[in-house]
Amino acid sequence: MKVKYICFMCICFCTLLAQVAIADSVLNHKITAKQVADKLPEFSDTVCKFTQEKSVKNSTNGEIILKSGGNFKFEKNKGVTFETTYPVKTVASYTTEQNKHVNSIVKAIANKNYSYLEKNFDIYYLPYSKNKWELALKPKKQSKAATALKLINIKGEKSIDNMVIDTQNSKTIINYTNCK
Repeated sequence: MKVKYICFMCICFCTLLAQVAIADSVLNHKITAKQVADKLPEFSDTVCKFTQEKSVKNSTNGEIILKSGGNFKFEKNKGVTFETTYPVKTVASYTTEQNKHVNSIVKAIANKNYSYLEKNFDIYYLPYSKNKWELALKPKKQSKAATALKLINIKGEKSIDNMVIDTQNSKTIINYTNCK
């Protein structure tokens, strides 16, 4: 009887630990800008393929999902360029003064200049293994970004593998592959 009770308690304890591990979210791991700068890898200029899925809230149909993909270029000192090759061909460049806000976030992460981010966002970081990590940026209430943006979630290894941008009206998931 005592052995069965001990086995039962061990099973319950292991189940509880598994549930806690599953429920662990990057948002449970707030970190300072200086701490995260020491943890993220050095980013360098990169060219990748990307796929994107954007779900947009629509009062008529509930939700519309838009899929696209193409080529992604990251230049550490300039910003990013998305060359969409499907469903239509377009180029979106976040390297100019016109896209100052997006460009500031990208350049701050790439150059490990987190003072801008720390001023405007709560920063969260969760390591998964020696090289895999997750970073989340949640706009502070007084930040201008808070009016439109809910959360930016970035996962990666040596470079960024996945990014989720959650706004008030949409959610965009971007996956990066074949990076060189």
